[in-house]
Amino acid sequence: MSAGAGSDQDFYLNLAPIIDCFTVLIAFMLMSASFLSIGILDAGISAGGAKASEAKPPPINLTLELMKNQSLRLVVTGKTNFKRTLTAQNGEWNYKNLTEELQKLKKKFPQVKAITLKAENSIPYKDIVKTMDVTKEEMPAILLGGF
Repeated sequence: MSAGAGSDQDFYLNLAPIIDCFTVLIAFMLMSASFLSIGILDAGISAGGAKASEAKPPPINLTLELMKNQSLRLVVTGKTNFKRTLTAQNGEWNYKNLTEELQKLKKKFPQVKAITLKAENSIPYKDIVKTMDVTKEEMPAILLGGF
Protein backbone atom coordinates (compact mmCIF):
# COMPACT_ATOMS: atom_id res chain seq x y z
CA MET A 1 0.00 0.00 0.00
CA SER A 2 1.18 3.43 -0.69
CA ALA A 3 1.26 6.15 1.89
CA GLY A 4 -1.19 8.93 1.32
CA ALA A 5 -0.70 12.63 1.76
CA GLY A 6 -2.58 12.65 5.10
CA SER A 7 -0.32 10.11 6.79
CA ASP A 8 2.76 12.32 6.98
CA GLN A 9 4.07 12.20 10.58
CA ASP A 10 6.66 14.97 10.33
CA PHE A 11 5.70 18.05 12.26
CA TYR A 12 7.35 21.27 13.32
CA LEU A 13 7.78 21.94 17.07
CA ASN A 14 7.96 25.66 17.79
CA LEU A 15 10.39 26.00 20.75
CA ALA A 16 10.77 29.80 20.63
CA PRO A 17 7.93 30.56 23.13
CA ILE A 18 9.27 27.96 25.59
CA ILE A 19 12.78 29.37 25.38
CA ASP A 20 11.39 32.88 25.91
CA CYS A 21 9.55 31.74 29.04
CA PHE A 22 12.65 30.10 30.47
CA THR A 23 14.75 33.20 29.73
CA VAL A 24 12.32 35.41 31.64
CA LEU A 25 12.05 32.88 34.48
CA ILE A 26 15.85 32.58 34.89
CA ALA A 27 16.29 36.36 34.86
CA PHE A 28 13.56 36.76 37.50
CA MET A 29 15.09 34.08 39.74
CA LEU A 30 18.56 35.65 39.51
CA MET A 31 17.24 39.10 40.41
CA SER A 32 15.14 37.85 43.33
CA ALA A 33 18.00 35.72 44.70
CA SER A 34 20.12 38.83 45.27
CA PHE A 35 17.61 40.02 47.88
CA LEU A 36 17.81 36.74 49.79
CA SER A 37 21.52 36.84 50.56
CA ILE A 38 21.51 38.98 53.72
CA GLY A 39 24.51 37.33 55.32
CA ILE A 40 25.17 34.76 57.98
CA LEU A 41 23.79 35.12 61.47
CA ASP A 42 25.90 33.47 64.09
CA ALA A 43 23.32 31.59 66.10
CA GLY A 44 23.72 28.67 68.45
CA ILE A 45 22.09 25.39 67.53
CA SER A 46 22.17 22.41 69.82
CA ALA A 47 23.70 19.37 68.21
CA GLY A 48 22.12 15.94 68.51
CA GLY A 49 24.15 13.24 70.16
CA ALA A 50 23.86 9.68 71.28
CA LYS A 51 24.43 10.39 74.96
CA ALA A 52 22.70 12.96 77.13
CA SER A 53 24.89 15.61 78.68
CA GLU A 54 25.48 15.66 82.42
CA ALA A 55 25.90 19.44 82.43
CA LYS A 56 23.63 21.47 84.67
CA PRO A 57 21.68 24.37 83.21
CA PRO A 58 23.12 27.82 83.92
CA PRO A 59 21.85 29.58 87.04
CA ILE A 60 20.58 32.55 85.04
CA ASN A 61 19.27 33.21 81.55
CA LEU A 62 20.28 36.40 79.78
CA THR A 63 18.16 38.15 77.17
CA LEU A 64 19.15 41.31 75.34
CA GLU A 65 16.33 43.21 73.65
CA LEU A 66 16.98 45.93 71.08
CA MET A 67 14.27 48.59 71.28
CA LYS A 68 13.30 51.02 68.50
CA ASN A 69 14.32 54.08 70.55
CA GLN A 70 17.91 52.72 70.46
CA SER A 71 17.80 51.51 74.04
CA LEU A 72 18.99 48.09 75.13
CA ARG A 73 17.06 46.08 77.72
CA LEU A 74 19.02 43.40 79.55
CA VAL A 75 16.69 40.86 81.18
CA VAL A 76 18.09 38.39 83.71
CA THR A 77 15.97 35.46 84.94
CA GLY A 78 16.80 32.53 87.19
CA LYS A 79 18.56 32.84 90.55
CA THR A 80 18.53 36.60 90.08
CA ASN A 81 15.69 38.42 88.33
CA PHE A 82 15.99 41.96 87.08
CA LYS A 83 15.62 44.15 84.01
CA ARG A 84 18.04 46.91 83.19
CA THR A 85 17.43 49.41 80.40
CA LEU A 86 20.48 51.04 78.87
CA THR A 87 19.34 54.23 77.16
CA ALA A 88 20.95 55.63 74.04
CA GLN A 89 23.77 58.14 74.34
CA ASN A 90 23.99 60.87 71.69
CA GLY A 91 21.62 58.93 69.46
CA GLU A 92 23.83 55.82 69.50
CA TRP A 93 23.45 52.39 71.11
CA ASN A 94 24.98 52.28 74.59
CA TYR A 95 27.47 49.47 73.96
CA LYS A 96 29.88 50.71 76.66
CA ASN A 97 27.39 50.17 79.49
CA LEU A 98 26.27 46.89 77.91
CA THR A 99 29.84 45.58 78.01
CA GLU A 100 30.19 46.67 81.65
CA GLU A 101 26.92 44.95 82.64
CA LEU A 102 27.90 41.73 80.87
CA GLN A 103 31.32 41.76 82.57
CA LYS A 104 29.67 42.12 85.99
CA LEU A 105 27.31 39.22 85.28
CA LYS A 106 30.15 37.10 83.96
CA LYS A 107 32.15 37.66 87.16
CA LYS A 108 29.17 36.81 89.33
CA PHE A 109 28.07 33.80 87.23
CA PRO A 110 31.15 32.48 85.33
CA GLN A 111 29.30 29.39 84.03
CA VAL A 112 26.94 31.53 81.93
CA LYS A 113 28.21 31.58 78.36
CA ALA A 114 25.09 32.34 76.28
CA ILE A 115 22.74 35.22 75.70
CA THR A 116 19.52 35.44 73.69
CA LEU A 117 19.22 38.41 71.36
CA LYS A 118 15.79 39.83 70.49
CA ALA A 119 15.02 42.85 68.34
CA GLU A 120 11.92 44.73 67.31
CA ASN A 121 10.95 44.52 63.64
CA SER A 122 11.99 48.10 62.92
CA ILE A 123 15.62 47.57 63.99
CA PRO A 124 18.03 47.69 61.02
CA TYR A 125 19.97 44.51 60.27
CA LYS A 126 23.34 46.28 60.60
CA ASP A 127 22.50 47.27 64.19
CA ILE A 128 21.66 43.66 65.07
CA VAL A 129 24.97 42.45 63.64
CA LYS A 130 26.92 45.22 65.43
CA THR A 131 25.22 44.29 68.72
CA MET A 132 26.11 40.64 68.14
CA ASP A 133 29.76 41.58 67.58
CA VAL A 134 29.91 43.66 70.77
CA THR A 135 28.10 41.01 72.82
CA LYS A 136 30.27 38.17 71.51
CA GLU A 137 33.30 39.63 73.26
CA GLU A 138 31.72 38.77 76.63
CA MET A 139 29.28 35.97 75.77
CA PRO A 140 30.60 33.48 73.18
CA ALA A 141 27.19 31.95 72.35
CA ILE A 142 24.48 34.18 70.93
CA LEU A 143 21.03 32.73 70.41
CA LEU A 144 18.45 34.49 68.26
CA GLY A 145 14.90 34.78 69.47
CA GLY A 146 11.79 36.78 68.72
CA PHE A 147 12.50 37.31 65.03
